[in-house]
Amino acid sequence: MTRRTPAFSVIIPVCNMEAYLAECLDSVLSQDFQDYEIVIVNDGSTDASLSIISRYMDQDDRLVLIDQANAGTGPARNAGIKAAKAEGLLFLDADDCLAPGALDALHQERRKAPCDILIFNGRSFRDADNGRLWDEKPYFDLGPDDENVTDTGLSWIERTGGQIQQPGMKLYNRQFIVEGRIAFSDACAGEDYYFFYVSMIHARRVRYFHYQGYCRRYRPGSSVTDLSIRSTRQRIASFCCVAATPSLADLPKHRRLIASQHAYYAAVLWVRSMVRTDPEERNVLLADFRAFGLASYLCQNRWDWKLAAFYRIISLPRFCLPLQRLSAFLLRRLYQSKTRLL
Repeated sequence: MTRRTPAFSVIIPVCNMEAYLAECLDSVLSQDFQDYEIVIVNDGSTDASLSIISRYMDQDDRLVLIDQANAGTGPARNAGIKAAKAEGLLFLDADDCLAPGALDALHQERRKAPCDILIFNGRSFRDADNGRLWDEKPYFDLGPDDENVTDTGLSWIERTGGQIQQPGMKLYNRQFIVEGRIAFSDACAGEDYYFFYVSMIHARRVRYFHYQGYCRRYRPGSSVTDLSIRSTRQRIASFCCVAATPSLADLPKHRRLIASQHAYYAAVLWVRSMVRTDPEERNVLLADFRAFGLASYLCQNRWDWKLAAFYRIISLPRFCLPLQRLSAFLLRRLYQSKTRLL
């Protein structure tokens, strides 16, 4: 039977999310706006996630299940894009939620003017014994003055300094994504970073909607808060894919802008590597950092004084390790509130 074409396809990758999945699905199913489908990709879950999905599918035929062997969040989202039927694509992590009324607000907003990507905002929270602890500030440092501006994705990267990288707080035009063959990388970590830059580089019409429609949960063990050696090695290994994105931009100023932001990402990964307390882990990560070309990338893209000074620090001889470690700890303290990767 041919599936109808809904207004939204909400794509949810799931891997062992039994503790949060019901709340996530309820946040979509309780929306006032009902013209949507939920494309849920079970990415090799070994807990009760698939049973929870099956229970919800019995109750609502708008759920579409893709059941696959574990391949990672990027391939899971790509499978969701391929199966989606709607004009508008939303990515929702299985441990996050949509705010009440979010779909109706997004539907009304996108009717004002067509665009490739509609950015909206959200708030972060942490679970606590006495409820939830919400961050005081919105997820993106954008306000009403940023609304009603339709510009290229590259202009928005320049305008925001690349701080809008979260894929879950955007409504994507499916035709733009599919015809542009824009996809998440296969990397186990940092796949959303790559998708953000490729999609924004290609986007000709991007707008911002000053609305907090996404509820972002921070929890121990999530991909954002995971500072393990495994996660850091995965991010370092996937950097070569990210480093290729500046070449997609036409103008030299945009290539330089993106390369500079990638250099800051490389700097964050060096800090993550250097502050490890286990010397063996630190040596493994620093060896990866050099082997995968992050040090040379920093050398080639020292576009401002901060990156130039940082490269001097990482280029110090081995006997300066104590000074490098001290610098790394100071940098983490300075920038921990600005990047969730530290």
